[in-house]
Amino acid sequence: MTAQLRRSLIIGLAFLAGCTAQDAPPEEAAPPPQSILQRLDTPASRVLAVPKWVGVLKARSRTSGQWTTPYTSHQWKDDLTYLAPIEISMLEGSNFGLSTIKRGFYNFSRTGQDIFQGQTISTQVARCSDSALARTAFIEFPTDSSYKMQLTPFTGLPCKGTVTQYGTTTDTEFTWYTLSPIQFGSQFVFDLPAVDAPLRIHGTKHLITSDSTVLANIPDPIPYGMTPVEWDIEWDLRPESDDLDLVLSAENHNDWLPLAKLEPVIGSSLTAGSPEPGSTLVVKAVAVPKPDSSSTPKLKQITFYLKSSNVPGIAMNTPYENTPPFGDVNRDLQFEQDKNALHGLNFIDIATVQTPEGEYTEAEAVVSSFDFGGYGEIVAWGQTEDGESVLSMLENPGSTPGVPLPPIEGPLLLPKRASDSFIADKWKADTNSLSKADLDDSDVLGEGRGDPGCPGDGLTLYEEYRGFILNNEHIRTKPADVDYFLNNTIGGAASEGITLFSSLTGIKVHFVSNDDFETSTRIINSAYTKATHQNDQHLVILREQTGVNGTSKAHGGPSNPRNITHIGIATGTLYDIPEEGRASIIAHELAHSVNVPHHGEGGVFIATIKGTGTLRKETPVDNTLSPGGVEVYLEPLTRAQPSRELATDSYFLIATRCNQDGTQSVFSGAHDCIMRYRADVLVHLNPANERYKRYFLTGHNPEPYGNTLCSTRYGTGFNAGTNGRHLGAASDRGECIKKICASDKYTLPVWTEPPCTPIRTVTTYPD
Repeated sequence: MTAQLRRSLIIGLAFLAGCTAQDAPPEEAAPPPQSILQRLDTPASRVLAVPKWVGVLKARSRTSGQWTTPYTSHQWKDDLTYLAPIEISMLEGSNFGLSTIKRGFYNFSRTGQDIFQGQTISTQVARCSDSALARTAFIEFPTDSSYKMQLTPFTGLPCKGTVTQYGTTTDTEFTWYTLSPIQFGSQFVFDLPAVDAPLRIHGTKHLITSDSTVLANIPDPIPYGMTPVEWDIEWDLRPESDDLDLVLSAENHNDWLPLAKLEPVIGSSLTAGSPEPGSTLVVKAVAVPKPDSSSTPKLKQITFYLKSSNVPGIAMNTPYENTPPFGDVNRDLQFEQDKNALHGLNFIDIATVQTPEGEYTEAEAVVSSFDFGGYGEIVAWGQTEDGESVLSMLENPGSTPGVPLPPIEGPLLLPKRASDSFIADKWKADTNSLSKADLDDSDVLGEGRGDPGCPGDGLTLYEEYRGFILNNEHIRTKPADVDYFLNNTIGGAASEGITLFSSLTGIKVHFVSNDDFETSTRIINSAYTKATHQNDQHLVILREQTGVNGTSKAHGGPSNPRNITHIGIATGTLYDIPEEGRASIIAHELAHSVNVPHHGEGGVFIATIKGTGTLRKETPVDNTLSPGGVEVYLEPLTRAQPSRELATDSYFLIATRCNQDGTQSVFSGAHDCIMRYRADVLVHLNPANERYKRYFLTGHNPEPYGNTLCSTRYGTGFNAGTNGRHLGAASDRGECIKKICASDKYTLPVWTEPPCTPIRTVTTYPD
């Protein structure tokens, strides 16, 4: 006979007895019984009689293996850890309890690879640390001495990752394997504590599943299509105490930021993480009597549980060779044994410390940070002398001195942050970013600068917060800045040009050493989890080069940084021209790396001077050199004017106009913009009988080196008006200040090159 049936019979008998007594004449009423009916105690009824149970639920799940055929191979390695507070409210009359698995925290990693005939055709990668939503489940009592746990928190836990197939990478959301309480419920039936044993619902289970099947062991080799998943699950609950709350707080919680300690890598100038933490935080759990309790709260033992992120590296550009492996070790936030021993705690593992058994009204634990963007959660669980327990709560933020408010539910979030963010509130407040999401990339240049269809700098808010290690120092960038990373191998000779580029565009330039990035990829935010990452952002390499006729070039531009393989600045530019010219040219090429094009294309010839006097050789672009020469004079000119002294092997840019209507040359547009070519020599259209003449512009209305970034497509200065020297910019060019795009988030169209057939070429000789 079940306990429920017994209770029903007892109630029915009592009801029947009451009715009989009421119908009998008062004088014939039976005397009071000498004994009353006693409840029939069983392990199940004893557990059901406790209104609420509280405790923790922990799990570890993993799978790895390989399938092979004569032509293909699939390899995988997946891992999950999970921790959550759990409480059960018993419904005695219904013979079951309602379980609430509170908000938990999990670490999820997945790697997979598909190989066909020796070639990798697909890879899958996912890694994340995140909170799991609260869920409900049930506990049932199949017999008077057993209980059945229904566990659901592992079904569908999500993790954002990527799949790379045939060289193309796409974002994908993975989910963890299912442990169905319906399919595997029979595996989770356990004995209840005997009626004379301490009240405790505790269980552990090791299970290997494949789809809906329970395996005795993992086969070797694993059959094709089978994915054996191991599960290690533990829960521990005790009756909830009615006398006290356990309140968690942290010293300097409002201002604390996670940090790592930098340490040089032996044998190089590279900086990596240190075995010492960069910052620590003291967390305190205090036993507080409930308002209606008159006893002094004391606990026999207090246990702290810490769940932490495991983001690759220690900052966004930490090289992969220094990235900790997946798994339980090298968490971003950890309990260290020595630091917690000073507070009287026993070290269980990097995620668990506890007091020895004794009498406690409070306890302190020390959390150590090993990452500049680490995040996690901490909970505490206290046990009383009489076998009751209490889960930690948080100080009520509305409390004031002398007027405490009841504590609120939830884990202590590390650092202090919103539940939907991994970024410290302190940093968000300092950068005016409290309303922004972790994936926000809405940085704008301001003052009308930047392409309105291309905001941001390719870095999410979390990536700016976690920061970068540059030149052996850690920096957190600012969301208000559009950030740009430059590897300047030229040195001081390029400084003025970089400064000019930064001031004209409004872009914040950060200098990156050779050891701060992977040269094969140029990715500056390569150490990430997909949950806080949108796109790879690339740095730009600036170096000296010897080009054709000494020209400089942004290779791959104009475009955003990912397409710029490098910027080469001609040796002659660095050492043979005035400072203002060098700065303008370098700023011009850097602007190409943020998608700013020329004002037009074509209409330019490069002339090389041999000796002094009359120009004897012109090299047209994409033109076959004809024999002969064209004379070049100063303005105003006569043919009798003496020849001009010119440096041997010097070169000059000769400008002409284009025949196409609405298409202008590289010399067109705003006369003082850095994106306009500066002509040394001009081909005049008239007079007809002197068409062989080219005129030097130096000394007579010379063209300046650009020192602005234009906001118009019309010609200015000597280019202004219908009779201007080079006229306005081509129809889709100019307005350079509105074309800036520094983010690699966008796939930009290639700038089409307007056709330009010169009105006058070097093959035009005297009439």
